Amino acid sequence: MLFGKTTSVKIDKDVYERLEHVADVAGYASVEEFVTHVLERELKQFEGTDGDDAIREKLRGLGYIS
Repeated sequence: MLFGKTTSVKIDKDVYERLEHVADVAGYASVEEFVTHVLERELKQFEGTDGDDAIREKLRGLGYIS
């Protein structure tokens, strides 16, 4: 169940279908609940990071940007 304010994000249909499958297998109530959980877990890696340069460096290290 989602709490608080929500917003929409456009996701490729094929990716959404994959998310649906994994969320169902993992026992999540919805794709939104699964995506929220995954994003919150990923964002924790950046909490306490000082400055944009440090965030960029972490993103590079994780392979998200080059």
